[in-house]
Amino acid sequence: MLDWWPVDGGRWGVKNLSFKVEVRPESVTWPDPAEGYSEADIYAFDGGDWQFAEVTVVPMTADLTDLVSYRAYLIGVDWGQLADHRVDRPEVTEDQAKGLVLEIVTRMRKDGLPVLTEDDSEFGPAPF
Repeated sequence: MLDWWPVDGGRWGVKNLSFKVEVRPESVTWPDPAEGYSEADIYAFDGGDWQFAEVTVVPMTADLTDLVSYRAYLIGVDWGQLADHRVDRPEVTEDQAKGLVLEIVTRMRKDGLPVLTEDDSEFGPAPF
């Protein structure tokens, strides 16, 4: 594992859950310039400054029970120091993890599990 950290669900208006974000290395062989990576990015990748990772988000109850059957993941996430910016916890939390949490909350609600949210949150009752 490259890193992991907890995120309080209140960050996105989810009242009764927290989330664990896990980052694991992925074995993608090489970045594709057609995907928008510059020569400098590829040089940084070759030098080991950044890599592709799998980001997994696991919901947790108040007593820290992992609800692993509702985990969601995304592969091919940039992690580390690219040529012109760093991708680390804050970026992954607001970009990839937030989208995975929306997916998790949607699935949990469809299964009839109570997910309490703030009304003005994008995770609020309206889209579900």
